[in-house]
Amino acid sequence: MPFAYDQTNIHPIGLQFRFNDQVAEGVIEDWHFETKYHYKQVRGPAGVSSTAVTVHSSENIVDDYFISVVCEDVEAFVINQQERLSDFDLTSLFTYEDQKMLETNINRMCRCLENSLQSRTEKLKVEHITLSVLEINQVVSAVNLLDRDCLGIVTVHLPFEDQVFTADDFIPLIEGQRRQRLDLRIHLYEFSSQELEEVRKIFNCTSKQLYSICIKFKYMDEKCYELIEEATFCIVELYYMLSEISFTVKGAREEKEELIMKRYSELNQLDNKIPINIFEVTLIMKSIASHLGCPQIQSLRKVSRGIRQCVDDIKPDPHILSYYMGLRNFPHVAIDGMMDEGIAVSYKGSLEQDAVQVVNDFDLNTRHQKSCMDELYIEMYKEIWELLEENDWDRSIIFKLLRDVLISRASPLKARKLTFVFHWQCLMMEILPFFDAEFLNSIIIQRIQGIDKEYRIDLDEISKTEQWIKAKELCMKTLTVRTSIQDMNILNFETIDITMETMSLEDITYCRKNLTQPSVFIMFKIQIKNCSTADFLASLGEPYHVANNLKYIWFFRIENTLFYLHVVLQQIPQTTEGRLNLAKIHQGQTRFF
Repeated sequence: MPFAYDQTNIHPIGLQFRFNDQVAEGVIEDWHFETKYHYKQVRGPAGVSSTAVTVHSSENIVDDYFISVVCEDVEAFVINQQERLSDFDLTSLFTYEDQKMLETNINRMCRCLENSLQSRTEKLKVEHITLSVLEINQVVSAVNLLDRDCLGIVTVHLPFEDQVFTADDFIPLIEGQRRQRLDLRIHLYEFSSQELEEVRKIFNCTSKQLYSICIKFKYMDEKCYELIEEATFCIVELYYMLSEISFTVKGAREEKEELIMKRYSELNQLDNKIPINIFEVTLIMKSIASHLGCPQIQSLRKVSRGIRQCVDDIKPDPHILSYYMGLRNFPHVAIDGMMDEGIAVSYKGSLEQDAVQVVNDFDLNTRHQKSCMDELYIEMYKEIWELLEENDWDRSIIFKLLRDVLISRASPLKARKLTFVFHWQCLMMEILPFFDAEFLNSIIIQRIQGIDKEYRIDLDEISKTEQWIKAKELCMKTLTVRTSIQDMNILNFETIDITMETMSLEDITYCRKNLTQPSVFIMFKIQIKNCSTADFLASLGEPYHVANNLKYIWFFRIENTLFYLHVVLQQIPQTTEGRLNLAKIHQGQTRFF
């Protein structure tokens, strides 16, 4: 029996089900609101597998395995959906414990989707589909069962490190495209020179049906960087900060703009008596605006007062993926969108002069953002840091203005990742508490580039926020944390990569005690400026193995699980520094089994 579907009395505009080997998260989106479901595997009476489904803080028990419950919901939504879906997302979560089980769940979800689509009397209309797969033919099979006249974006998620692709994998997917060019997005672990060659082959075979290929990666080899600079088969744009590279067919952007203008012109010429105010008709404008990104929406608002009012009444989602704000002399803003190639703007005045305009533009661009952004990136530059250090100008004015914008929203802004490039905790506290804590997964804090001085940061306030407590990833390698690890609320994080001033005997004991309890913890990497090996030996006892009196290894059983806490302390020669790695590993990866 489906659960979420039975609770839903509308045809949604967006469906999202993300899962791993133990839990799943569902989001059902309407024009005005969204409903979140959390599925978790539990043990019912007599040890029978059951699923706890939480919605609106209420927990409900379903007598079935969790992925079965999720698949039944997916099947019910897919078979019965009558309206067009703007987004349909069936992807695996980044964290998991049992890869084999996750692979089984991915295969099951792909079969469920394909069978559900085959059961429909007419093809499902989806504008953007995102799917985690083990084999590319799984997404090809699903996409071929969709209405290809409606489909514009396909995102393929390859969740495991050893997954690669070839041109032959994707060519059948692209060749099936019809009225509009396809925007193909691929998320994978490593982008190498071999994958770059496969992209070139895809462009050679499918340039008439393809708009662009966007690759989101975790690592890229050096040779690939060199080859990208020499690539001439398309327009190449590397977004280094976002670990993303875009390959666009030459002339495709201009063609897209021409098609949009042609559509405007055709609508306006339906009847010579119909003036431009045809675009003030809500239904017509809603149809147009749903296909536009942030810059196109703002351009449309400038046509006339009536059109601007109509757009503002409709409140179209700009589908912003990333928003970069560079705080420097002549401030810089870059926006990457789902529906367009994005924009970049440099302001002519100083930050002090343009602070209000920068924030007003942020408000205008994000006011109706309902979907979740991948990242908000706020970077302070050295010249602004020096100005704020030396002068009395209120260093937090732009952050207070941003806070006011975030507070004024009808619902909290959603972002999966927040990146701050500055070290003042008070500035982070102006905006962090006003983001949607349910969607924020990653917090990254970095030192301002070009500053040689070592800066320390306190986390006593920020670590108490709901956003911090619910986040899964923390990265803070270039700033030194002064706050005791016991006071940092770290146990909610799955991964941590930070630099600490020191770790006391109590800090070490705290980690051993809590990380040997069942938790979400996967890997903690901690660089310690002043590291005492004696404190680790006193707290953790005799190591399992010692190498060259510099590397110490311990194993501790995690209670009531098949996992161990693997502790590695590496003392850096001729310094007081040390590197600490804490990892959850399966007992099969230890030397005991």
